[in-house]
Amino acid sequence: MRFSCLAASLIAIGAVAYAEDAVPLDTFVGGRAVIHANVATTASYVGGRTVLQRVAGAPTYTYAWPGVYFEAAFKGDTVALKTDDDQNDLHLYVDGALKLTLQKPGRTTLSLGDLGPGPHVVRLEKASETQSSSGTFDGFTVPAADAALPAPRYDRRIEFIGDSFTVGYGDGSRGQTCTTEDVAETTDTSRAFGPLTAKHFGAAYRIDAYSGDGVVRNYSGIRPAVTLPVLYRYALFDGATAADDAGWTPDVVVVGLGTNDFSTPLGPNERWKTREDLRADFVATYAAFVRSLAAEWPGAHFILMAATDGTSERIDTANLTAEVLKNGGMTAVEVLPFGGLDYQACHGHPSLADHAALSRLLIERISQLPKFDGAEK
Repeated sequence: MRFSCLAASLIAIGAVAYAEDAVPLDTFVGGRAVIHANVATTASYVGGRTVLQRVAGAPTYTYAWPGVYFEAAFKGDTVALKTDDDQNDLHLYVDGALKLTLQKPGRTTLSLGDLGPGPHVVRLEKASETQSSSGTFDGFTVPAADAALPAPRYDRRIEFIGDSFTVGYGDGSRGQTCTTEDVAETTDTSRAFGPLTAKHFGAAYRIDAYSGDGVVRNYSGIRPAVTLPVLYRYALFDGATAADDAGWTPDVVVVGLGTNDFSTPLGPNERWKTREDLRADFVATYAAFVRSLAAEWPGAHFILMAATDGTSERIDTANLTAEVLKNGGMTAVEVLPFGGLDYQACHGHPSLADHAALSRLLIERISQLPKFDGAEK
């Protein structure tokens, strides 16, 4: 089902009417948040990669990173939301069931009705990846103040940092041969291994991933000045809006980087003269990046994922990075190797079956960690 428009639109599901003074719901945001100093804020829980502003007292969340989601709780059989995003596909769930997918909806007001007496949890989740645009979410509303319930809260939190594998690049495709449009239409982060793993545990999560990026070298040497550790500093992909981790403390951090650093030959104008130089730079920079995260979240357990398929550079450098970290006194770090994937999604990326296998691998390991033992949802 496709809903798209250039101007403001109203989509009514179940013939729901809303008054002008509909009550905004307290909202949980899965992503990183930046609160501008010159706008008023409320006590709403904001835990993710978004930029929060207030327009006429109402919250507006701007987002760019993949996998961002918004949740609110209410009672009654009606809820509405407002969004402005003409580049992304957005999944809408009620009580865990997918109600519909908004495909590049633009500026849209959506009303859902006939949901039953409640209570309910409504969730809007960014499915696709965009690298040069952002969208906005203006919140959920209910018809009356007594219909609003406290926002969902989570006892367990997982952060996933990576590249196109973590994004779920083209994971819904029927094969490896894809156009740019195919990639855009078949990428669904909600079906990638990160969200699958977190949802298994009923955990909050964020996806800090960008297709094509590496630790010191992006795919084929593109954008040499902006690798993932650099991009990670920002709430948006503008190189200006600094991220703020306030309110977000993950229990587990899963990092999957290195594929783009080593997947292509070095070019004549790149700064590394040999593969040995590249590997040494990768290990030093990767270790420094993980160490900086561990300093921010000293209680987190770090899992470095690395493929064993193809050449050994990815798994070897991941093992060397973990060794450097452990020699420096960091104990809560390990390497989780994976292999045997079919890579049948766009351009040789993990398929939906591969993501399910990676999720099972992570679930098996994470379930042995404190707070996650017996925590299956």
